[in-house]
Formats: sequence, structure tokens, C-alpha cells
Amino acid sequence: MPTLSYIYIVLILLAFLSSLVSWRLGLPIHLKIFSGLLGLNFLVELFAAFIAPAYHLRPRSSVYNVFFLVQFWTYGYYYYRLIRVKLLRRFIFFFLLLFPVFWAATVFFLLGFNHWDSYLLIVGSFFSIVLSLFYYYQLITDQELPSLRQLPEFWIATGMLLFYLGALPYFGTLNFLVNHNLLAGRGALVNTVRLLDILMYAAIAVGFACRWMPVRGVRGDARTGAAGG
Repeated sequence: MPTLSYIYIVLILLAFLSSLVSWRLGLPIHLKIFSGLLGLNFLVELFAAFIAPAYHLRPRSSVYNVFFLVQFWTYGYYYYRLIRVKLLRRFIFFFLLLFPVFWAATVFFLLGFNHWDSYLLIVGSFFSIVLSLFYYYQLITDQELPSLRQLPEFWIATGMLLFYLGALPYFGTLNFLVNHNLLAGRGALVNTVRLLDILMYAAIAVGFACRWMPVRGVRGDARTGAAGG
């Protein structure tokens, strides 16, 4: 397995361990939900990288297809609890309703359960970008800007934005590469996406770690993700 893949899995583990602060300090429920998703993400990647090859389990695409549903839906629910703007919350609510329908249509009727579903990645990545921008909009329009260094939500949104903005073009061409047998020349693209993955989980790990060092006199709103607790 490439070195970058090892680093990627280690960063997911570090992000998950760092996120456990949300339980120790009684942080808002959306951060605890995100912490649980990180733990599940680590287990999925551990299975795909080590357990499945060791026991010759094929295909692994079905595992990722299920995880994509959980991952992107949880992203939506995380931001639904975080965002206060009614219009944006309504948009997220419809995403939560429709994404499972889209997942079922592509997995069971379009591509098949055991086929790598890049359509899920494209749609999920696009909405992850939109959801992150919603949070930025809320931050900018808040009357009082909290200390960003103390906001795990800010680091999560920043990491997600960096990753999905960079990876979306690759996800959009993945089916083309597969259908035209061009995967052999995708090494540079894969490494770029992996580096973006590493940056995202590093940002998330830093964001949660910053809550171990509270800033005196800074209070926050659990709904906005402001600092304090």
C-alpha cells in the first residue's frame, strides 16, 4: 500500500481520537455525531486496506457504496443541526430526504450494488461544498464573530471545502477513466486526492484538539458552533 495511504488512515485515526474531546467536554451533539462518523470512517478504511485483502474479500465497492450513504447523509444532518438560517435549513432538510432516494436509484437500478458508484461521490461532494459554504455564510453574517481557532466546526468546514473542491473534478471523470481503461495513468491524480484527504483530516484533528485549550472569556452558542462551552 502506498505511503500516502498509510498516512491517510493514520490521520483519520488521529482526527477520531482528537474528536473524543467532544464527549469529554460535553460539546454540542453535532460534534459528537461527527466524532462517531470519524470512527466509522476509520473502520471502513481499515477494512478496505487490510482486512479485505488479507481474506481476499471482493468486491469492496459495496462497502464503500453503503458508507457513502452514511457519510454524506451524516454530513447533511451535522450541518442541519449547525445552521440557523431557515432557508438554508430547509434546503438541507430536502437534501436529507432526497439523497437516500438518489442513493437507492443509482445503487440498485443504475449501476448495481457491487459497482463503484462515482455518481454518489459527485453529488455528495457537490453538496458537501455547498453545506460548507452555508456555514461560512452563517459565520460571516453573525453579529459577533467568535474565535475561529476555538471552533472545530470552522476547521471541519475548511477541511471539507479544501478536499471536495479539489477532488470533485477527479470524481467527475472517474467513470470515464474506468470505461476507457485509463486508470493506469491516474497515479498523479490519486496522489493529489490522497494529499487533499490528508489535509482535510489534519484540519479536523487540529480543530478538535484546539478545544483542549479553551480561551478565557470567550463564550459561544452551541447552535452556531461558537467557541466556549
